[in-house]
Amino acid sequence: LAHLPDIDVRAGDFVCVLGRNGQGKSTLLRTLGGFLAPVAGTVSLDGTPLRTLSPLERARLVAVVLTERPQVGALEVLELVEMGRQPHTGWMGALSPDDRRIAAGMLERVGGGHLAGRTVDSLSDGERQRVMIARALAQQPRLLLLDEITAFLDLPSRVTIIDLLRRIAREQGVGIVLSSHDLELSLETADRLWLLPGEGRFVDGAPEDVALS
Repeated sequence: LAHLPDIDVRAGDFVCVLGRNGQGKSTLLRTLGGFLAPVAGTVSLDGTPLRTLSPLERARLVAVVLTERPQVGALEVLELVEMGRQPHTGWMGALSPDDRRIAAGMLERVGGGHLAGRTVDSLSDGERQRVMIARALAQQPRLLLLDEITAFLDLPSRVTIIDLLRRIAREQGVGIVLSSHDLELSLETADRLWLLPGEGRFVDGAPEDVALS
């Protein structure tokens, strides 16, 4: 994306990134998360350049959920969600009662409270994505980035996950950016679309405006 304009994500925004494979969606999300240095320009959160923050400081502000299945063996679901509290637990990593309450609350928030005692490797794809979203929310981030997390889900599961993300953005004031191939659902649910049509181009706008163009 050679000429990316100034763009922003506000608290409570639900933004969908659309584009064919190889157009830079994952690279854009990793750059927004501070994992890759931008080729030009600056990625800032509340005016602070992300690349100037330590990994721990970034983890308190930005959470990321990827398509890949977590390699956690027989770990229980609630234990995995509690790992999201790690940026807040200090150098010893001990969970306080408040940390455990937050993690359990986030699992309930995504409709996964009944999964708490299940092992992660026993979950369906849709259940696993709910749990990974809960783990990310347990970080209490300002910005949540999700890279193709609905790619391998059936249509009902995709609808459920996207509706969940939209409600989380509204109700918790988290800025959410989701990369997706699902044009129809994105048009129906997103506040804004970022379209990567190829050749380094970038389109940012309301879904109806992007559709009309």
